[in-house]
Amino acid sequence: MRTTNNRDIHLNQVAYKPWLAAALDLGTNSFHVTIVDTRAQPYRVLFRYGQKVQLGAGLDQANFLSTDAIDRGLNAIQIMASQMTQVAPQNRHIVATNTLRVACNRQDFIQPAEEFLQAPIQVISGKREAELIFAGVADELASHSLGSQDKLVIDIGGGSTEIACGRDTPKLLNSFPMGCVVYGKQFFPDRRITETALQAAVDAARQCVSSQVAAYKQQGWQLCIGSSGTIKALATLSGKQQQGLAMVTADSMANIEKRIMQFGSLDEVVLNDLRSDRWEILPAGYAITLGIMQAFELSELYFSSGALREGVIASQIEAQTKPLHPCVKVLN
Repeated sequence: MRTTNNRDIHLNQVAYKPWLAAALDLGTNSFHVTIVDTRAQPYRVLFRYGQKVQLGAGLDQANFLSTDAIDRGLNAIQIMASQMTQVAPQNRHIVATNTLRVACNRQDFIQPAEEFLQAPIQVISGKREAELIFAGVADELASHSLGSQDKLVIDIGGGSTEIACGRDTPKLLNSFPMGCVVYGKQFFPDRRITETALQAAVDAARQCVSSQVAAYKQQGWQLCIGSSGTIKALATLSGKQQQGLAMVTADSMANIEKRIMQFGSLDEVVLNDLRSDRWEILPAGYAITLGIMQAFELSELYFSSGALREGVIASQIEAQTKPLHPCVKVLN
């Protein structure tokens, strides 16, 4: 239920600090905000906050977003707006991804959300999302020995999966219609975890990307980086590291599958290594990751904490923190 008036957030507004910039990612599964000090080179992260919203769970078959999902999202937006009070509105960079790309009634969410945030929301295309994710990973790895290598970057979201390939900038990028929230609904509709359901999800993920694999292989890469919450969770469960980066391997994925199959349903998943909001979406996220690894013949996958928000911040610092867009726009 929406209870806070957007004016309340700004009534006692302290002076804006012009060196602060914020990136807010309105994802299918969760919303995340990052606030940075741009005076430092590289920029210094001051604050990170994420909240599980599962906005995409509110989409029906006609891509109509439910009132309950909109309310969950707006409640999270109010919290995040209250954390950005020292950031000037023109330095609040807000991007929305798959759910708001496809929702036919997205303005029912965007209009009140913009009032709370006092800044425009940019609904970005899947390819633009992939481009920004790649920029975030490249920025994060800039000082690492692996940063100068050709990279295959994979980000598994709640509603879509982005894959980009390049060195400093992406030479090839695509967005695929699969994510851990969407696959959770599609392949585990009764919430039961079975070998049949898990294998069906793996096969679907592999098939989803298969037509593009040859193009990526032609482009080539030296290492593969995952940047999503799914990859972070799998790398945590894997417990493996190399060159200072957490990673998953084919062997560790097999062990993770054994742990997943110990549970009879999504509601029974309890993995104390992970935050509880990752538990029920892990089987679907695992299946998508494994399907991609099989399709691309990957034996290992590193994790980078750089992703969409970091790409947004890096691109805006480069553009001298100018607003992304003066109004909401869907990019195709």
